Amino acid sequence: MPERDILAIYHQPDYDIKIWQEWLDKINRRIRLVPIDAPEAQEAEIIIAWAPPKGALAKLPHLKGVISLAQGVDHILDDATFPKDLVLGRLIDPFMAQSMAAWVALAILKQHRDDATYQDAAKKRDWIRIEPKFASDFTVALLGMGAIGGHVAETIAALGFNVLGWSRSQKTLKGVTSLTGIDGFNQCLNKADYVVSILPLTSATRDLFSAATFKKFKKTAYFINCGRGLQVDEDALIDAIDGGHLSGACLDVFRTEPLPPESPLWAHPKITIWPHVSAQTSPITAAEQVMQSILNILDGKPPVNPVNIERGY
Repeated sequence: MPERDILAIYHQPDYDIKIWQEWLDKINRRIRLVPIDAPEAQEAEIIIAWAPPKGALAKLPHLKGVISLAQGVDHILDDATFPKDLVLGRLIDPFMAQSMAAWVALAILKQHRDDATYQDAAKKRDWIRIEPKFASDFTVALLGMGAIGGHVAETIAALGFNVLGWSRSQKTLKGVTSLTGIDGFNQCLNKADYVVSILPLTSATRDLFSAATFKKFKKTAYFINCGRGLQVDEDALIDAIDGGHLSGACLDVFRTEPLPPESPLWAHPKITIWPHVSAQTSPITAAEQVMQSILNILDGKPPVNPVNIERGY
């Protein structure tokens, strides 16, 4: 195969670009990454990206395909000028699934084991003990049971929690009760002590977690979001917590990222903030899949994990 130009992740620091180049070189030295604003970009047939500038893809005359450096692709399809003839692939990386499972487990266990109370006591040098809670007495609802969500659900089930998994289609996973449809969604909200969203952003999930939705949650439930920030009405979330209906929230994604300094989420005592790091992409584990998708697209074949553009994932 002749040398191909693959556009670099346009908004990442240079060292990230260099790391990706290093790992792609280990697989195939004929691939060269260039920034999206470089003159050579006009000749490129492939772009690997997180969120290219709106309108940029439509200006690349030789582009054949796009590879998202994430499992979600809403950040790419949000561009109204996205060329409909392009092939779009996404990453499904075991490392990302493991990272997400660890992060969700951490978020649940910090709340379940009263971490905030113990840490406050430690600052006061106050030696306290809280009656332990059995995981089997608590229910976790996982909303979104794709390649990552399914792994997360099984990981949480292995910790002894009762796990409900909600998805578009029925799933068979160890220790997980699979639910579908609007009735299944409402069951998750009504029964779960911990509600975890790993949903992709689509027209059906945008603004899903509204004031009306939070009212369906079990009283004192804890909300964890590592799906997409645009799914949550953040003001409604704060109101639900302040009103005593939710016990708190752990958020890794937000409507605006980076989260603005003036956001009330930062200072809320019952909300934990993470900077969108629950499942980061690593070239160490993902470069081979990216390379195979590149070769497939250039050969007229689908990428390793093709996206149904109409469905949005």
